Amino acid sequence: MIARNITATIELLSDVHIGTGTELKRDLDWIAPGDGYVYFANSDQLLETVFERAEADGKEMREVANILAGSTLAELGEMGWLTREDFHAESALFRYRLHGSPATVNIREQIKDVYGKPYLPGSSLKGALRTVLAVAAADTVKPTLDQLGRSRSWAGQPVEQQLFGRDPNHDLLRALQVGDSQPVAVTQLALRRAHIYPTASQSYRGRSRGLDVDVEVLRKGTVLTLPIHVPTELLEDHNTPFDIRRREELAHWERHSGWLENLAQAGQENARKLLEDEVRFFQERRDVPAVHTFYRRLVDSYTRLGANEFLVVLGWGGGWHTKTLNRYLKRDERVFDRLVSRYRLNPTGTHKPGDPFPKSRHLVRNREQAGPPLGWVKVTLHEA
Repeated sequence: MIARNITATIELLSDVHIGTGTELKRDLDWIAPGDGYVYFANSDQLLETVFERAEADGKEMREVANILAGSTLAELGEMGWLTREDFHAESALFRYRLHGSPATVNIREQIKDVYGKPYLPGSSLKGALRTVLAVAAADTVKPTLDQLGRSRSWAGQPVEQQLFGRDPNHDLLRALQVGDSQPVAVTQLALRRAHIYPTASQSYRGRSRGLDVDVEVLRKGTVLTLPIHVPTELLEDHNTPFDIRRREELAHWERHSGWLENLAQAGQENARKLLEDEVRFFQERRDVPAVHTFYRRLVDSYTRLGANEFLVVLGWGGGWHTKTLNRYLKRDERVFDRLVSRYRLNPTGTHKPGDPFPKSRHLVRNREQAGPPLGWVKVTLHEA
């Protein structure tokens, strides 16, 4: 019987980006003064300080307000209302600073709590666990692919209904309630340049130029814990009258509750398939030595997993194949090619049956070299 309360310990084996959907803009949200750091504005404190300094310069409040309405952080520095002395680790004018030099004008923001501290949302882990269970269930249930949703965003809904239940009220994963992690210190944040490899035909000294994206991440090595509650009363018959739909619901959950009990094993099997795919993808690519080193170590970690441990990919950067039925969808190349075309999964329109998909990966850029991938974590489940 599955435990009612579980604790999941998450160890980040690579940097992880869980985005808010917000892009922080140069000179509005952040500034790089040239000391090797990026400073993220504390807007309220910054405005208050600027008003005080402007008043000390003899400016009227209305004039200052008009100036600030159209001024960037860099322009405040040019006017002398931001000084070199303001840029340090303890400055009240900035919420935090991160070491690095952005390649673009936008930085993708990492999710944080109301106090500005990063954490891991339970929804992110539950989404990954849902994929793990769906991959395991597909081999048993063998969902059909002939009645997918019209929209790309909802294409998989009919398949999910076949796997987990006909609607949210009858979804098996109602019985897997994942809470948020505790927040961690801002020092666990880092600024990374993510390299979409390979995305360009041009090369520089034998390497693809590709495309770079600046992101905030939780650092490799960060450890977090999340509570998982399994309301086992949903899976039980308490010998009280209930209608035929309730009987059907209980029968469905009784047939498939074993999936929850075997979550760690399903996670290990899913990780094995992903590792095989990634090693195969990079096998003949000699321009990414850091990636080869990373996956050699990850495979070694996989071989030493305990019975209640598994690997999974979280957040942005893992790629389409880590969040879908991937291999199940690719069993028939012609069917998969139609799916790629129908949902415009390949915007270039060059995909042909048998072509690898997706063709790119998100890698951390280390100077001019493509570094390790994003998103890999180790999950350890404990009965609480």
